[in-house]
Amino acid sequence: MRFKVFLILFLFIQFSFAEKFDFKSDSSTYLIGQQVKYTLSYEGKEGFIWPEFKDTLTKNIEIVKTEKIDTLGQGKYQQNIFVTAWDSGFFMIPSIHSGGIQTRPSLLRFNTISIHPQQDIKPIKEQLNTPFIFAEIKDLVIWFSMSFILLTGIIILIIYLIKKYRKKPLSESVAPPRPTMDILWERYYTLEKSKVWETGGEKEFQFELSLILRSFLEFKYNTRALEETTKNITIQLTSIGLDRKLKEDVTHILNFSDMVKFAKQKGVFSQHENALKILKETLQNHSEEIE
Repeated sequence: MRFKVFLILFLFIQFSFAEKFDFKSDSSTYLIGQQVKYTLSYEGKEGFIWPEFKDTLTKNIEIVKTEKIDTLGQGKYQQNIFVTAWDSGFFMIPSIHSGGIQTRPSLLRFNTISIHPQQDIKPIKEQLNTPFIFAEIKDLVIWFSMSFILLTGIIILIIYLIKKYRKKPLSESVAPPRPTMDILWERYYTLEKSKVWETGGEKEFQFELSLILRSFLEFKYNTRALEETTKNITIQLTSIGLDRKLKEDVTHILNFSDMVKFAKQKGVFSQHENALKILKETLQNHSEEIE
């Protein structure tokens, strides 16, 4: 009697601590392409080495997705694995081995969609007239509105750039340059008409007078008269063989202008008028060669 009790207790303890390793699905029959949820579960000792899966279970059974391993308690683990098949027929799912134990093999059946030509063909149901709800298309309306505003802005920008940078007719966009002598004569007549020397503007008058003369010399004789001193201009005019009369007139105007600008010598009205007269004669007598 004691032996039987001991044997039953021993078997109970062994059964209680036995490892359980299963690989089960919700059903055994599916349609082609339908996902099958398999649950791999283990109950037993700690430190169990969990098996790793590749892309397929067998040649015909493809693994679609594997979820993470869940810990359900001490020594209890579970993982969901989704598989499918793209051919019809019966497929054996082999045992999964790990840690010296294995699951039981299982059988899956994948069927094609059956069509029964003898069944009555039912008429197509009319479309349900559901009420229109703006909230259903709100995001679409916002997207189209933003796209329209952006597209309109781009078109306006392109039109603006085309109008701004398109080539204008040559007669409108590029005006022919004015002759240098026309500009010098215009400056001369403006200066002559102003008569600023009569109102205390001797310095401004002589400054503009010398600029007109220097611009004329630089243009006609290709010198750097606008940058050089009066002394250097006189030397340059001598080296290019300028006639004596023109050299004397130029030297007189520039020297008198320097005295007014830098030595604060005002001079009398007649001196300014004489300088203006000499400048006019210089432009008249020597501008014909340029033309």
